[in-house]
Amino acid sequence: MAHAEELSKQTKNYSYEKAQEFARLAKENNTWLIPNLSNMDWISKQAESLESIQNLPSLKYVHPLMKSKWLNSNRYYGASPKLIEFYNKQKDFHAQIVKAFKEEGVPMLAGTDAGISGIVWGFSLHDELELLVDAGLTNEEALASATSLPAEWLEIGDKIGTIETGKFADLILLDKNPLTDINNTRTISGMFVDGKWLDKTKIDTILEKVANWNDANKEKFQWKNRKEL
Repeated sequence: MAHAEELSKQTKNYSYEKAQEFARLAKENNTWLIPNLSNMDWISKQAESLESIQNLPSLKYVHPLMKSKWLNSNRYYGASPKLIEFYNKQKDFHAQIVKAFKEEGVPMLAGTDAGISGIVWGFSLHDELELLVDAGLTNEEALASATSLPAEWLEIGDKIGTIETGKFADLILLDKNPLTDINNTRTISGMFVDGKWLDKTKIDTILEKVANWNDANKEKFQWKNRKEL
């Protein structure tokens, strides 16, 4: 299942007992889950205010057409207080689902639904790992949800997912240990891509190029004029 939301849509009973019932069903049917906690977390934030998106440090890396949509044609902003309350209840229930699925031993994978307003490609994975830990996963379990477990699910664990001789050299090196603080996944020193080393200076240069291009083309890519593009 790609979202915990697929479960919360099936009930109006947002209790922990209901979360446990879903977990038992998943265990019986060997169904893995991508909780995608980022989705409802960001929906709740922007339903109340667009400041959460406007203040995103990573917003400058979002294509100007998408950025314009998020800020000027946002489908969630302006929701009624009743709807906002519903969003928050769903968000809390999704965290309970993670806790119940962990207790039942159901494998969970990290995913963010990137492209939903506020969820920036790449950067949002760090947010998702933090949310998974907040919901009850250990730091090690959260890291596995984005590395070894996806490889196992895709049946390519012999090629990727862990650091071993003979596997593809796609990996990130950090300055601080994510096992002591999951937010340390953000302290990226450099990375190997197809066996090629990119240090932080190179990564920052690439990101700066993206940000500058987006800024230079922001007037061209307005969501209201998208049909003319």
